[in-house]
Amino acid sequence: MNTEEINFFVECNLTNFSVNSTGWNDLIRKLLFEFAVAGWNMNHRVFGKEKLGELRCYTYSEDETLNGKLKKIKDKYSELSVKTCEICGEEGKMRTIGSWQTTLCLHHFLEQQPVIEIDNKQNITRHNKTVLNIKNITSAEVEYDLQRLELYNRQEEVFYFSWQEPNYYLLLKTIPISLFPKENQHEILALFQNVQDCEICGHKAVYQRSCLRCHHELWNDSGYFIEDYGEKSNYIKECQMDIFIDEDDYEKYFKHDRSFEKSPHHQVLFNSDDLREYEKLLF
Repeated sequence: MNTEEINFFVECNLTNFSVNSTGWNDLIRKLLFEFAVAGWNMNHRVFGKEKLGELRCYTYSEDETLNGKLKKIKDKYSELSVKTCEICGEEGKMRTIGSWQTTLCLHHFLEQQPVIEIDNKQNITRHNKTVLNIKNITSAEVEYDLQRLELYNRQEEVFYFSWQEPNYYLLLKTIPISLFPKENQHEILALFQNVQDCEICGHKAVYQRSCLRCHHELWNDSGYFIEDYGEKSNYIKECQMDIFIDEDDYEKYFKHDRSFEKSPHHQVLFNSDDLREYEKLLF
Protein backbone atom coordinates (compact mmCIF):
# COMPACT_ATOMS: atom_id res chain seq x y z
CA MET A 1 0.00 0.00 0.00
CA ASN A 2 1.48 3.32 -1.09
CA THR A 3 0.34 6.94 -1.15
CA GLU A 4 -0.69 6.76 -4.80
CA GLU A 5 -2.94 3.74 -4.14
CA ILE A 6 -4.55 5.44 -1.15
CA ASN A 7 -5.18 8.65 -3.10
CA PHE A 8 -6.80 6.62 -5.91
CA PHE A 9 -9.03 4.84 -3.36
CA VAL A 10 -10.02 8.15 -1.75
CA GLU A 11 -10.93 9.89 -5.02
CA CYS A 12 -12.86 6.87 -6.32
CA ASN A 13 -15.00 6.67 -3.17
CA LEU A 14 -15.54 10.40 -2.68
CA THR A 15 -18.45 10.30 -5.15
CA ASN A 16 -20.12 7.50 -3.15
CA PHE A 17 -21.07 10.03 -0.47
CA SER A 18 -24.46 11.65 -1.03
CA VAL A 19 -24.08 15.11 0.50
CA ASN A 20 -25.63 18.50 -0.23
CA SER A 21 -22.51 20.25 -1.51
CA THR A 22 -18.70 20.10 -1.53
CA GLY A 23 -18.05 21.65 1.89
CA TRP A 24 -17.48 18.25 3.49
CA ASN A 25 -15.19 16.88 0.76
CA ASP A 26 -12.06 17.50 2.83
CA LEU A 27 -13.59 15.66 5.82
CA ILE A 28 -14.61 12.72 3.61
CA ARG A 29 -11.13 12.53 2.06
CA LYS A 30 -9.53 12.42 5.51
CA LEU A 31 -12.02 9.79 6.69
CA LEU A 32 -11.26 7.57 3.69
CA PHE A 33 -7.52 8.06 4.16
CA GLU A 34 -7.81 6.92 7.79
CA PHE A 35 -9.89 3.93 6.66
CA ALA A 36 -7.08 2.85 4.35
CA VAL A 37 -4.43 3.28 7.04
CA ALA A 38 -6.60 1.36 9.56
CA GLY A 39 -6.64 -1.67 7.25
CA TRP A 40 -9.83 -1.33 5.18
CA ASN A 41 -9.73 -3.46 2.00
CA MET A 42 -9.36 -0.78 -0.66
CA ASN A 43 -10.98 -3.03 -3.25
CA HIS A 44 -14.24 -2.57 -1.37
CA ARG A 45 -16.28 0.59 -1.84
CA VAL A 46 -17.28 2.93 1.00
CA PHE A 47 -20.65 4.69 1.08
CA GLY A 48 -21.99 7.57 3.13
CA LYS A 49 -24.51 10.40 3.16
CA GLU A 50 -25.76 13.49 4.95
CA LYS A 51 -28.55 12.72 7.41
CA LEU A 52 -30.10 15.27 9.77
CA GLY A 53 -27.22 17.65 9.13
CA GLU A 54 -24.56 15.07 10.01
CA LEU A 55 -22.12 13.00 7.94
CA ARG A 56 -22.95 9.29 8.16
CA CYS A 57 -20.73 6.49 6.81
CA TYR A 58 -21.87 2.88 6.42
CA THR A 59 -19.31 0.04 6.56
CA TYR A 60 -18.98 -3.43 7.99
CA SER A 61 -16.12 -5.90 8.30
CA GLU A 62 -16.04 -9.41 9.69
CA ASP A 63 -12.86 -8.35 11.47
CA GLU A 64 -14.15 -7.06 14.84
CA THR A 65 -10.87 -5.31 15.63
CA LEU A 66 -11.12 -3.40 12.35
CA ASN A 67 -14.77 -2.61 13.02
CA GLY A 68 -13.75 -0.98 16.29
CA LYS A 69 -11.18 1.17 14.52
CA LEU A 70 -13.66 2.15 11.80
CA LYS A 71 -16.30 3.13 14.36
CA LYS A 72 -13.89 5.53 16.06
CA ILE A 73 -13.02 7.08 12.70
CA LYS A 74 -16.69 7.42 11.70
CA ASP A 75 -17.63 8.94 15.06
CA LYS A 76 -14.75 11.40 14.79
CA TYR A 77 -15.83 12.72 11.40
CA SER A 78 -19.53 12.75 12.28
CA GLU A 79 -18.66 15.05 15.19
CA LEU A 80 -16.53 17.26 12.94
CA SER A 81 -19.27 17.44 10.29
CA VAL A 82 -21.77 19.15 12.61
CA LYS A 83 -19.19 21.93 13.08
CA THR A 84 -18.41 22.30 9.35
CA CYS A 85 -20.49 24.15 6.74
CA GLU A 86 -21.74 21.69 4.12
CA ILE A 87 -21.38 24.33 1.40
CA CYS A 88 -18.02 26.03 1.96
CA GLY A 89 -16.22 23.96 4.60
CA GLU A 90 -15.84 26.87 7.03
CA GLU A 91 -16.90 26.69 10.68
CA GLY A 92 -20.63 25.98 10.91
CA LYS A 93 -23.34 24.72 13.20
CA MET A 94 -26.54 22.71 13.01
CA ARG A 95 -29.39 24.79 11.61
CA THR A 96 -33.05 24.20 10.81
CA ILE A 97 -34.34 25.48 7.47
CA GLY A 98 -38.04 24.80 7.08
CA SER A 99 -38.30 21.26 8.44
CA TRP A 100 -34.78 20.25 7.36
CA GLN A 101 -31.67 20.10 9.54
CA THR A 102 -28.43 21.13 7.93
CA THR A 103 -24.97 22.32 9.01
CA LEU A 104 -24.05 25.76 7.69
CA CYS A 105 -21.91 28.78 8.46
CA LEU A 106 -23.76 31.99 9.26
CA HIS A 107 -23.32 33.39 5.73
CA HIS A 108 -24.85 30.38 3.98
CA PHE A 109 -27.55 30.04 6.63
CA LEU A 110 -28.73 33.61 6.04
CA GLU A 111 -28.41 33.11 2.28
CA GLN A 112 -30.79 30.14 2.33
CA GLN A 113 -33.32 31.46 4.83
CA PRO A 114 -36.16 33.38 3.18
CA VAL A 115 -37.14 36.81 4.50
CA ILE A 116 -40.69 37.96 3.85
CA GLU A 117 -40.96 41.53 2.59
CA ILE A 118 -44.02 43.60 1.64
CA ASP A 119 -43.43 46.60 -0.62
CA ASN A 120 -45.58 49.72 -1.10
CA LYS A 121 -47.38 48.03 -4.02
CA GLN A 122 -48.42 45.17 -1.69
CA ASN A 123 -46.11 42.66 -3.36
CA ILE A 124 -45.00 39.83 -1.05
CA THR A 125 -41.40 38.90 -1.82
CA ARG A 126 -38.82 36.33 -0.73
CA HIS A 127 -35.16 36.65 -1.73
CA ASN A 128 -36.17 39.79 -3.66
CA LYS A 129 -38.50 37.69 -5.84
CA THR A 130 -42.22 38.48 -5.93
CA VAL A 131 -44.27 35.57 -4.67
CA LEU A 132 -47.76 37.06 -4.60
CA ASN A 133 -49.60 40.37 -4.50
CA ILE A 134 -51.98 40.91 -1.60
CA LYS A 135 -54.64 42.28 -3.98
CA ASN A 136 -54.72 38.89 -5.73
CA ILE A 137 -55.41 36.88 -2.57
CA THR A 138 -58.87 35.31 -2.59
CA SER A 139 -58.77 33.54 0.77
CA ALA A 140 -56.45 32.90 3.72
CA GLU A 141 -56.18 30.26 6.44
CA VAL A 142 -54.11 29.90 9.61
CA GLU A 143 -53.00 26.82 11.52
CA TYR A 144 -51.03 25.77 14.61
CA ASP A 145 -51.90 28.67 16.95
CA LEU A 146 -51.56 31.19 14.10
CA GLN A 147 -48.00 30.02 13.37
CA ARG A 148 -48.63 28.91 9.77
CA LEU A 149 -50.32 30.97 7.06
CA GLU A 150 -51.81 29.70 3.78
CA LEU A 151 -52.74 32.19 1.08
CA TYR A 152 -54.77 31.35 -2.04
CA ASN A 153 -54.95 33.31 -5.30
CA ARG A 154 -57.44 33.36 -8.18
CA GLN A 155 -55.68 30.41 -9.86
CA GLU A 156 -56.23 28.41 -6.64
CA GLU A 157 -52.49 28.25 -6.01
CA VAL A 158 -51.48 28.05 -2.35
CA PHE A 159 -48.55 29.89 -0.75
CA TYR A 160 -47.24 28.90 2.67
CA PHE A 161 -45.59 31.12 5.29
CA SER A 162 -44.29 30.28 8.77
CA TRP A 163 -43.69 32.16 12.03
CA GLN A 164 -40.03 31.11 11.64
CA GLU A 165 -39.63 33.69 8.84
CA PRO A 166 -38.91 37.36 9.62
CA ASN A 167 -41.94 39.61 9.03
CA TYR A 168 -44.37 36.71 9.31
CA TYR A 169 -46.55 38.55 11.82
CA LEU A 170 -46.31 41.72 9.73
CA LEU A 171 -47.74 39.73 6.82
CA LEU A 172 -50.44 38.21 9.02
CA LYS A 173 -51.42 41.70 10.18
CA THR A 174 -51.43 43.09 6.62
CA ILE A 175 -53.75 40.49 5.05
CA PRO A 176 -57.35 41.83 5.07
CA ILE A 177 -59.14 40.16 7.97
CA SER A 178 -62.20 39.46 5.80
CA LEU A 179 -60.18 36.88 3.82
CA PHE A 180 -59.90 34.59 6.85
CA PRO A 181 -62.60 32.18 8.05
CA LYS A 182 -64.84 33.79 10.66
CA GLU A 183 -63.65 31.40 13.36
CA ASN A 184 -60.09 32.75 12.92
CA GLN A 185 -60.88 36.45 12.56
CA HIS A 186 -61.44 37.09 16.27
CA GLU A 187 -58.26 35.19 17.21
CA ILE A 188 -56.12 37.22 14.79
CA LEU A 189 -57.61 40.54 15.87
CA ALA A 190 -57.17 39.61 19.54
CA LEU A 191 -53.48 38.91 18.98
CA PHE A 192 -52.65 42.33 17.52
CA GLN A 193 -54.98 44.23 19.86
CA ASN A 194 -53.56 42.67 23.02
CA VAL A 195 -49.79 42.43 22.51
CA GLN A 196 -47.81 44.03 25.33
CA ASP A 197 -44.24 45.24 25.79
CA CYS A 198 -41.63 42.58 26.42
CA GLU A 199 -39.25 43.61 29.20
CA ILE A 200 -36.64 41.24 27.80
CA CYS A 201 -36.28 42.15 24.10
CA GLY A 202 -38.17 45.46 24.24
CA HIS A 203 -40.64 44.69 21.45
CA LYS A 204 -44.39 45.04 21.80
CA ALA A 205 -44.83 41.33 21.19
CA VAL A 206 -46.00 39.60 24.38
CA TYR A 207 -49.17 37.57 23.85
CA GLN A 208 -50.62 34.97 26.20
CA ARG A 209 -47.63 35.15 28.56
CA SER A 210 -44.85 34.65 26.01
CA CYS A 211 -43.05 36.90 23.54
CA LEU A 212 -43.64 36.29 19.84
CA ARG A 213 -40.36 38.06 19.03
CA CYS A 214 -37.79 36.61 21.46
CA HIS A 215 -39.90 33.59 22.56
CA HIS A 216 -39.20 34.01 26.26
CA GLU A 217 -41.91 33.40 28.85
CA LEU A 218 -43.28 36.25 30.91
CA TRP A 219 -41.96 36.28 34.48
CA ASN A 220 -44.22 34.94 37.21
CA ASP A 221 -43.71 34.73 40.97
CA SER A 222 -43.96 30.97 41.33
CA GLY A 223 -42.44 27.64 40.36
CA TYR A 224 -39.01 27.36 38.80
CA PHE A 225 -38.75 31.13 38.20
CA ILE A 226 -38.31 31.79 41.93
CA GLU A 227 -36.22 28.66 42.46
CA ASP A 228 -33.80 29.38 39.59
CA TYR A 229 -33.66 33.18 39.50
CA GLY A 230 -34.85 34.49 42.87
CA GLU A 231 -36.28 37.70 41.49
CA LYS A 232 -37.63 39.12 38.23
CA SER A 233 -34.65 41.34 37.42
CA ASN A 234 -32.27 38.35 37.47
CA TYR A 235 -34.48 36.47 35.02
CA ILE A 236 -34.74 39.43 32.63
CA LYS A 237 -30.99 40.07 32.82
CA GLU A 238 -30.08 36.46 31.97
CA CYS A 239 -32.55 36.33 29.07
CA GLN A 240 -31.16 39.61 27.72
CA MET A 241 -27.61 38.26 27.90
CA ASP A 242 -28.71 35.14 26.01
CA ILE A 243 -30.11 37.37 23.26
CA PHE A 244 -26.91 39.44 23.17
CA ILE A 245 -24.67 36.36 22.93
CA ASP A 246 -27.05 34.92 20.30
CA GLU A 247 -25.49 31.44 20.04
CA ASP A 248 -28.07 30.32 17.44
CA ASP A 249 -27.73 33.49 15.32
CA TYR A 250 -31.46 34.12 15.71
CA GLU A 251 -31.03 37.87 16.14
CA LYS A 252 -28.78 38.11 13.08
CA TYR A 253 -31.54 36.52 11.02
CA PHE A 254 -34.41 38.47 12.58
CA LYS A 255 -32.71 41.87 12.25
CA HIS A 256 -34.94 42.23 9.15
CA ASP A 257 -38.15 41.71 11.14
CA ARG A 258 -40.59 44.64 11.34
CA SER A 259 -43.55 42.77 12.82
CA PHE A 260 -43.47 44.41 16.25
CA GLU A 261 -42.73 47.93 17.47
CA LYS A 262 -39.74 48.56 19.73
CA SER A 263 -40.54 50.22 23.04
CA PRO A 264 -38.70 53.54 23.56
CA HIS A 265 -38.58 52.85 27.32
CA HIS A 266 -36.90 49.43 27.13
CA GLN A 267 -34.08 48.94 29.65
CA VAL A 268 -31.03 46.69 29.33
CA LEU A 269 -30.26 45.33 32.81
CA PHE A 270 -26.80 43.85 32.27
CA ASN A 271 -23.42 45.52 31.88
CA SER A 272 -20.11 44.34 30.40
CA ASP A 273 -18.96 42.80 33.70
CA ASP A 274 -22.21 40.82 34.00
CA LEU A 275 -21.74 39.56 30.44
CA ARG A 276 -18.15 38.43 31.04
CA GLU A 277 -19.15 36.49 34.14
CA TYR A 278 -22.09 34.89 32.34
CA GLU A 279 -19.91 33.85 29.40
CA LYS A 280 -17.53 32.11 31.81
CA LEU A 281 -20.43 29.96 33.01
CA LEU A 282 -21.50 29.11 29.46
CA PHE A 283 -18.16 28.50 27.81
